[in-house]
Amino acid sequence: MKASLPTGRAAHPRVRRAAPPIPHLADAAEGADLLEEIPEPMGVLLWWALRDFMLWAETPARARRRLFAPGAGELRRRALLAAAPEQELWGPLLTLAQMADDPERADPARLVFAVRALARWAERRSAPRSRLAFAHAAAVAMADDPRLALEAARLARDAARHAQAEGWFRRAIRLARGRDWESYTWGFIGLGVQYMRTGNYPAANAVMHRALRAARKRRLHALEGSAHHHLFVFSVDAGRMDEGYAHAGEALRAYGDGHSRLPALAHDLGCFWSEQGRFARALSIFDVALPCLPDGPERLMALANVVRAAAGAGERARYEAARREALPLTALPVCAENAAESLVLIAQGDVCLGEWSRGEEAARAALELATERDEARTLMIAEAQLEAARHGRAVRRTAPPEPVELARQADELAVQVRASLTRHAAATAA
Repeated sequence: MKASLPTGRAAHPRVRRAAPPIPHLADAAEGADLLEEIPEPMGVLLWWALRDFMLWAETPARARRRLFAPGAGELRRRALLAAAPEQELWGPLLTLAQMADDPERADPARLVFAVRALARWAERRSAPRSRLAFAHAAAVAMADDPRLALEAARLARDAARHAQAEGWFRRAIRLARGRDWESYTWGFIGLGVQYMRTGNYPAANAVMHRALRAARKRRLHALEGSAHHHLFVFSVDAGRMDEGYAHAGEALRAYGDGHSRLPALAHDLGCFWSEQGRFARALSIFDVALPCLPDGPERLMALANVVRAAAGAGERARYEAARREALPLTALPVCAENAAESLVLIAQGDVCLGEWSRGEEAARAALELATERDEARTLMIAEAQLEAARHGRAVRRTAPPEPVELARQADELAVQVRASLTRHAAATAA
């Protein structure tokens, strides 16, 4: 008897497409950033360890036997002893030195753990490019791990390595599909933010909607909140305020009181109202959001927005206090991802109050950083602000007429966010 032909989906099994190729680091000599961020002798030792590891990771397992010269492991250990690194570095650097003794039998999981420990050390040392180099190395070694690909993508994005970031995000999405839906959704969210920063709004909107659909389908409520949160930002940038408020309300519902991103959502709402010239409403949100935001780039952005809103509201004392706290943060490497945009906001506050020289200085610094990091949107705004400051011309932002229904939505949303943040702060303090 002849076997019947299969029918339906079983007859056409889905073919898994290969993941995009592994992105390359942008620097000409892989890991060279370490030598710029970390002084000798420690920088040389870390660079040496990274180069050894990358050579091992990029060599097929069957060809690793004679990867290093005889005695290479002992040479690495002597260099380690001579450098006498801090205690936190001994373990991971010793593990990488031992790799040279028998590279064929070295345990990949143990080596990747050591490299990720070095990335965490670089983070604490405020060495973002070194952290990216080690995170990139870990993702190369564990090439099928979508979470490591995501980590490399986010760090590349924050370092303004745009092509590298996009490559890692797309690789993470492909690796995660069908096996790690959380990483799959985060990949689209991260890619959307990447496109937004480089000014590709249609692509940003499209991939963020894909993230939203994935989060809803898999009932990933926190990620649904994050997608709505970003879509709120996209909507208000496009002038679709009713759509934006709807996304903000959905994000608030999905996050709930205890979510760590709730203060960021409140901050973004305040930014929008400040941009519209509704400074009192904006400051009422910043008042409750600012104490909940962590130190670093998020706090810098919040302070810069307080500078602009306080200037718009004519509150000179609040403007001065926030400006004094914000300016030093713009020079910190850990705040590099938000420094240019924050300086633009500070310049807007300066110009609003007629502080022309201050505004020109802040706008010029923003322009330089935005050019260096290829941040198209910030670059455009910084150029306009620099011209305004040079010519002593304040850009007066008068709040446009607000339809009654939109005003009601905004006021209700502001009340809900303040109440949620108050509960969030109380729970955190307890």
